Amino acid sequence: MILKDVYEILDKIAPFKYQCEWDNSGLLLGSFNDEVKRILITLDVTDEVVDQAIQAKADLVIAHHPLIFSPVMKINDEDFITARVLKLARNNISLIAMHTNMDTTGLSDVANELIGLKKEKAIEVNINQDDEKIGIGSIGHFVDEKNEQVNITLREAIIRTKKEFGLNVVKVYGNPDNIIEKAAVCTGAGKSMIEECIKEKCDLLITGDITYHAALDAVQRGLNIIDAGHFETEIIFVDLLISFFKMNFEELEIIPTVQRNVGEYM
Repeated sequence: MILKDVYEILDKIAPFKYQCEWDNSGLLLGSFNDEVKRILITLDVTDEVVDQAIQAKADLVIAHHPLIFSPVMKINDEDFITARVLKLARNNISLIAMHTNMDTTGLSDVANELIGLKKEKAIEVNINQDDEKIGIGSIGHFVDEKNEQVNITLREAIIRTKKEFGLNVVKVYGNPDNIIEKAAVCTGAGKSMIEECIKEKCDLLITGDITYHAALDAVQRGLNIIDAGHFETEIIFVDLLISFFKMNFEELEIIPTVQRNVGEYM
């Protein structure tokens, strides 16, 4: 299989045209004519991941977060980002990023399914180059095992979140006895979604990377928050793509990332 074929497969899963205008998803390094036999799937392209890709003789790395994000004026080994680019290039390893195009499709759907949220609309709606409305995050109501709408307590939402994302702890802002009628989910960093959630009269936002003052103000305005972590809510990207490739393309060798969360509760 050549890289162009893999790219087109990914484009069907999560069209790259759905990425936000500030994003940098797509083919970041490599040639569409390169042959692909081994793919490493990761959340971030860290030094450890680059070394793993080289050792595993991977032809392609597929990451959620783009390694190249801001404009690059020079590519040398003096900068830690471009040093990784050079290292990948020297070892003939291509790189594709699936960021906000994946946020608007697969990740949102998987997160909703995990915690039992029936989506009614996106939190943040954008217009892409084809004038299509696309959105990041989900707003909706919790459902039970019969797929019927239910109101739950914040405590119950905490239990669902910890169980389905495989977490021992989460950071909670709000009274655990508060009743949750309408909830929002945004994998990754969702602080920018707070205003829209309040405008939509959500009782709860489940996300990551919430700062103290943002949470303090949100709670005062009636929005409970579960901060389940950026890494923790988006590492599902890796499992999602691994499952897809293994089910549909047995000829490809799929390598899971060695990446681990850099922050831990001790």
